[in-house]
Amino acid sequence: MLAALHHLIVAMMDCLLGWLLRFPSDVQLIGIATLSAVVLTGVRFWTSNQDLLRRCRADKARLTTLIREAKTRRDKDAVTRHRTTLGMIALKQLRQEAGPLLASLIPIVLLATWALSRLEFHPLKIGQPVEFAAYFPISAVGKIAHIVPTDDLAAETGWIQEITAVTGQGPAHGTATWQLVSSAGPALRGLQVSFGGRTFEHFIHAGSQTYEAPVQTHGDHLLATELKLRPVKLFGLVPGIPAIHFPAGLTGYLLLIIPLTFLLKKALGVH
Repeated sequence: MLAALHHLIVAMMDCLLGWLLRFPSDVQLIGIATLSAVVLTGVRFWTSNQDLLRRCRADKARLTTLIREAKTRRDKDAVTRHRTTLGMIALKQLRQEAGPLLASLIPIVLLATWALSRLEFHPLKIGQPVEFAAYFPISAVGKIAHIVPTDDLAAETGWIQEITAVTGQGPAHGTATWQLVSSAGPALRGLQVSFGGRTFEHFIHAGSQTYEAPVQTHGDHLLATELKLRPVKLFGLVPGIPAIHFPAGLTGYLLLIIPLTFLLKKALGVH
Protein backbone atom coordinates (compact mmCIF):
# COMPACT_ATOMS: atom_id res chain seq x y z
CA MET A 1 0.00 0.00 0.00
CA LEU A 2 2.74 2.46 0.99
CA ALA A 3 4.82 1.51 -2.05
CA ALA A 4 1.84 2.10 -4.35
CA LEU A 5 1.19 5.50 -2.74
CA HIS A 6 4.87 6.41 -3.12
CA HIS A 7 4.84 5.55 -6.84
CA LEU A 8 1.61 7.51 -7.31
CA ILE A 9 3.09 10.61 -5.65
CA VAL A 10 6.31 10.40 -7.69
CA ALA A 11 4.39 9.91 -10.95
CA MET A 12 2.11 12.86 -10.17
CA MET A 13 5.03 15.11 -9.23
CA ASP A 14 6.92 14.04 -12.37
CA CYS A 15 4.12 15.66 -14.37
CA LEU A 16 4.58 18.91 -12.42
CA LEU A 17 8.34 19.02 -11.88
CA GLY A 18 9.84 16.62 -14.40
CA TRP A 19 11.16 19.56 -16.41
CA LEU A 20 13.66 20.25 -13.61
CA LEU A 21 15.46 16.99 -14.43
CA ARG A 22 16.76 18.49 -17.69
CA PHE A 23 19.06 20.79 -15.73
CA PRO A 24 22.31 20.11 -13.81
CA SER A 25 21.93 18.71 -10.30
CA ASP A 26 22.81 22.02 -8.59
CA VAL A 27 20.05 23.80 -10.52
CA GLN A 28 17.64 21.01 -9.58
CA LEU A 29 18.39 21.41 -5.87
CA ILE A 30 18.18 25.20 -6.02
CA GLY A 31 14.90 24.92 -7.94
CA ILE A 32 13.21 22.51 -5.53
CA ALA A 33 14.48 24.48 -2.50
CA THR A 34 13.17 27.74 -4.00
CA LEU A 35 9.80 26.14 -4.73
CA SER A 36 9.65 24.81 -1.16
CA ALA A 37 10.47 28.27 0.20
CA VAL A 38 7.69 29.80 -1.92
CA VAL A 39 5.22 27.19 -0.62
CA LEU A 40 6.19 27.76 3.02
CA THR A 41 6.06 31.55 2.67
CA GLY A 42 2.79 31.56 0.73
CA VAL A 43 1.09 29.17 3.13
CA ARG A 44 2.22 31.26 6.09
CA PHE A 45 0.86 34.44 4.50
CA TRP A 46 -2.57 32.98 3.78
CA THR A 47 -3.11 30.90 6.93
CA SER A 48 -1.86 33.22 9.67
CA ASN A 49 -3.06 36.59 10.94
CA GLN A 50 -0.31 38.77 9.52
CA ASP A 51 -1.66 41.94 11.11
CA LEU A 52 -1.60 40.31 14.55
CA LEU A 53 1.91 38.94 14.02
CA ARG A 54 3.11 42.34 12.83
CA ARG A 55 1.69 44.05 15.93
CA CYS A 56 3.19 41.32 18.16
CA ARG A 57 6.59 41.90 16.66
CA ALA A 58 6.35 45.66 17.17
CA ASP A 59 5.12 45.20 20.75
CA LYS A 60 7.99 42.82 21.54
CA ALA A 61 10.51 45.32 20.21
CA ARG A 62 8.97 48.09 22.34
CA LEU A 63 8.88 45.88 25.44
CA THR A 64 12.50 44.92 24.98
CA THR A 65 13.38 48.61 25.02
CA LEU A 66 11.25 49.16 28.13
CA ILE A 67 12.92 46.23 29.92
CA ARG A 68 16.35 47.68 29.15
CA GLU A 69 15.29 51.07 30.48
CA ALA A 70 13.75 49.50 33.63
CA LYS A 71 16.98 47.61 34.28
CA THR A 72 18.88 50.90 34.01
CA ARG A 73 16.56 52.37 36.64
CA ARG A 74 16.79 49.14 38.67
CA ASP A 75 12.99 48.91 38.64
CA LYS A 76 12.52 45.16 39.24
CA ASP A 77 8.71 45.37 39.31
CA ALA A 78 8.62 46.98 35.87
CA VAL A 79 11.01 44.36 34.48
CA THR A 80 8.77 41.58 35.82
CA ARG A 81 5.60 43.17 34.33
CA HIS A 82 7.21 43.66 30.93
CA ARG A 83 8.54 40.10 30.86
CA THR A 84 5.10 38.75 31.74
CA THR A 85 3.62 40.73 28.86
CA LEU A 86 6.35 39.38 26.57
CA GLY A 87 5.35 35.86 27.55
CA MET A 88 1.70 36.56 26.70
CA ILE A 89 2.69 37.93 23.29
CA ALA A 90 4.89 34.91 22.60
CA LEU A 91 1.92 32.66 23.38
CA LYS A 92 -0.23 34.56 20.86
CA GLN A 93 2.50 34.11 18.24
CA LEU A 94 2.78 30.41 19.02
CA ARG A 95 -0.96 29.92 18.45
CA GLN A 96 -0.51 31.34 14.95
CA GLU A 97 2.02 28.60 14.05
CA ALA A 98 -0.45 25.68 13.95
CA GLY A 99 -2.28 26.80 10.79
CA PRO A 100 0.82 27.25 8.57
CA LEU A 101 2.34 24.04 9.90
CA LEU A 102 -0.69 21.91 9.06
CA ALA A 103 -1.36 23.61 5.73
CA SER A 104 2.24 23.22 4.52
CA LEU A 105 2.54 19.58 5.59
CA ILE A 106 0.99 17.98 2.50
CA PRO A 107 2.81 20.06 -0.19
CA ILE A 108 6.14 19.65 1.60
CA VAL A 109 5.63 15.87 1.91
CA LEU A 110 4.88 15.73 -1.84
CA LEU A 111 7.98 17.77 -2.69
CA ALA A 112 10.21 15.78 -0.32
CA THR A 113 8.95 12.42 -1.62
CA TRP A 114 9.66 13.44 -5.20
CA ALA A 115 13.07 14.94 -4.38
CA LEU A 116 14.21 11.81 -2.51
CA SER A 117 13.22 9.66 -5.52
CA ARG A 118 14.64 11.91 -8.24
CA LEU A 119 17.39 14.14 -6.83
CA GLU A 120 19.37 11.92 -4.46
CA PHE A 121 21.58 10.33 -7.14
CA HIS A 122 22.93 11.13 -10.58
CA PRO A 123 21.16 8.96 -13.21
CA LEU A 124 23.31 6.31 -14.87
CA LYS A 125 24.74 7.42 -18.23
CA ILE A 126 25.29 5.14 -21.20
CA GLY A 127 28.94 4.08 -21.28
CA GLN A 128 29.51 5.05 -17.63
CA PRO A 129 31.15 2.29 -15.53
CA VAL A 130 29.20 1.51 -12.38
CA GLU A 131 29.62 -0.97 -9.54
CA PHE A 132 26.82 -3.44 -8.94
CA ALA A 133 26.67 -5.43 -5.70
CA ALA A 134 24.56 -8.32 -4.47
CA TYR A 135 24.22 -9.09 -0.76
CA PHE A 136 23.66 -12.65 0.51
CA PRO A 137 23.30 -14.45 3.85
CA ILE A 138 26.64 -15.38 5.43
CA SER A 139 25.91 -19.02 4.61
CA ALA A 140 26.36 -18.21 0.89
CA VAL A 141 30.05 -17.28 1.27
CA GLY A 142 32.27 -19.30 -1.08
CA LYS A 143 29.46 -20.00 -3.55
CA ILE A 144 29.07 -18.56 -7.02
CA ALA A 145 26.65 -15.91 -8.32
CA HIS A 146 26.42 -14.63 -11.86
CA ILE A 147 24.64 -11.99 -13.90
CA VAL A 148 22.73 -13.25 -16.92
CA PRO A 149 24.60 -11.72 -19.93
CA THR A 150 22.77 -9.31 -22.25
CA ASP A 151 23.80 -7.63 -25.50
CA ASP A 152 23.44 -4.10 -24.09
CA LEU A 153 25.51 -4.67 -20.96
CA ALA A 154 29.23 -5.38 -20.49
CA ALA A 155 30.75 -6.87 -17.32
CA GLU A 156 34.32 -5.58 -17.11
CA THR A 157 35.19 -7.97 -14.26
CA GLY A 158 33.32 -10.96 -15.72
CA TRP A 159 29.75 -12.24 -15.36
CA ILE A 160 30.60 -14.80 -12.66
CA GLN A 161 31.74 -13.77 -9.18
CA GLU A 162 32.50 -15.63 -5.96
CA ILE A 163 30.59 -14.54 -2.86
CA THR A 164 32.96 -13.23 -0.20
CA ALA A 165 32.42 -12.52 3.50
CA VAL A 166 31.84 -9.04 4.93
CA THR A 167 32.17 -8.85 8.71
CA GLY A 168 33.11 -5.25 9.49
CA GLN A 169 29.98 -3.48 8.24
CA GLY A 170 27.01 -4.35 10.44
CA PRO A 171 25.74 -7.96 10.59
CA ALA A 172 28.00 -10.48 8.85
CA HIS A 173 26.91 -11.22 5.28
CA GLY A 174 28.23 -12.24 1.89
CA THR A 175 28.67 -10.04 -1.13
CA ALA A 176 29.53 -10.29 -4.82
CA THR A 177 30.39 -7.26 -6.96
CA TRP A 178 30.58 -6.52 -10.67
CA GLN A 179 31.82 -3.58 -12.73
CA LEU A 180 29.20 -2.94 -15.40
CA VAL A 181 28.86 -0.67 -18.43
CA SER A 182 25.55 -0.14 -20.20
CA SER A 183 25.54 0.45 -23.95
CA ALA A 184 21.82 1.09 -24.43
CA GLY A 185 18.93 3.02 -22.89
CA PRO A 186 16.79 4.67 -21.71
CA ALA A 187 14.22 1.88 -21.42
CA LEU A 188 13.57 0.30 -18.03
CA ARG A 189 14.99 -3.21 -17.95
CA GLY A 190 15.80 -5.93 -15.51
CA LEU A 191 19.34 -6.92 -14.54
CA GLN A 192 19.13 -10.61 -13.68
CA VAL A 193 21.25 -12.16 -10.93
CA SER A 194 21.33 -15.95 -10.78
CA PHE A 195 22.15 -17.79 -7.55
CA GLY A 196 21.23 -21.17 -6.11
CA GLY A 197 19.05 -22.14 -9.05
CA ARG A 198 16.96 -18.97 -8.75
CA THR A 199 17.01 -15.70 -10.68
CA PHE A 200 16.48 -12.28 -9.12
CA GLU A 201 15.79 -9.09 -11.09
CA HIS A 202 17.12 -5.63 -10.36
CA PHE A 203 15.46 -2.91 -12.45
CA ILE A 204 17.66 -0.17 -13.89
CA HIS A 205 17.54 2.86 -16.17
CA ALA A 206 20.52 3.97 -18.27
CA GLY A 207 20.69 7.12 -20.37
CA SER A 208 17.54 8.51 -18.74
CA GLN A 209 16.79 11.58 -16.63
CA THR A 210 15.49 9.30 -13.86
CA TYR A 211 16.74 6.25 -11.99
CA GLU A 212 15.21 3.29 -10.21
CA ALA A 213 15.84 2.71 -6.49
CA PRO A 214 19.58 1.93 -6.22
CA VAL A 215 18.95 -0.65 -3.45
CA GLN A 216 16.29 -3.30 -4.14
CA THR A 217 15.40 -6.11 -1.74
CA HIS A 218 14.56 -9.67 -2.80
CA GLY A 219 14.17 -12.10 0.11
CA ASP A 220 16.07 -14.66 2.18
CA HIS A 221 18.29 -16.22 -0.53
CA LEU A 222 19.43 -12.88 -1.97
CA LEU A 223 19.04 -10.14 0.62
CA ALA A 224 19.41 -7.15 -1.68
CA THR A 225 21.09 -5.78 -4.79
CA GLU A 226 22.58 -2.32 -5.21
CA LEU A 227 23.56 -0.25 -8.22
CA LYS A 228 26.07 2.18 -6.74
CA LEU A 229 24.99 5.43 -8.36
CA ARG A 230 26.93 8.62 -7.67
CA PRO A 231 25.18 10.69 -4.96
CA VAL A 232 24.17 14.28 -5.71
CA LYS A 233 26.20 16.85 -3.73
CA LEU A 234 25.39 20.55 -3.76
CA PHE A 235 28.17 22.27 -5.79
CA GLY A 236 29.95 18.90 -5.65
CA LEU A 237 31.03 19.61 -2.07
CA VAL A 238 28.27 19.28 0.53
CA PRO A 239 28.43 15.78 2.06
CA GLY A 240 25.73 13.68 3.68
CA ILE A 241 25.81 12.24 7.19
CA PRO A 242 26.46 8.49 6.75
CA ALA A 243 26.16 7.75 10.48
CA ILE A 244 22.42 8.51 10.38
CA HIS A 245 21.91 7.61 6.68
CA PHE A 246 21.29 11.27 5.81
CA PRO A 247 21.88 11.73 2.04
CA ALA A 248 24.08 14.50 0.68
CA GLY A 249 21.29 15.83 -1.55
CA LEU A 250 19.02 16.34 1.45
CA THR A 251 21.80 18.15 3.32
CA GLY A 252 22.21 20.52 0.38
CA TYR A 253 18.44 21.01 0.19
CA LEU A 254 18.26 22.04 3.86
CA LEU A 255 21.22 24.38 3.50
CA LEU A 256 19.34 26.10 0.68
CA ILE A 257 15.75 26.17 1.93
CA ILE A 258 16.49 27.73 5.34
CA PRO A 259 18.13 30.95 4.07
CA LEU A 260 15.84 31.09 1.01
CA THR A 261 12.73 30.98 3.20
CA PHE A 262 14.15 33.63 5.53
CA LEU A 263 15.06 35.95 2.63
CA LEU A 264 11.73 35.46 0.88
CA LYS A 265 9.76 36.24 4.05
CA LYS A 266 11.93 39.29 4.63
CA ALA A 267 11.48 40.53 1.06
CA LEU A 268 7.69 40.07 1.10
CA GLY A 269 7.20 41.31 4.66
CA VAL A 270 5.70 38.02 5.83
CA HIS A 271 5.87 37.46 9.59
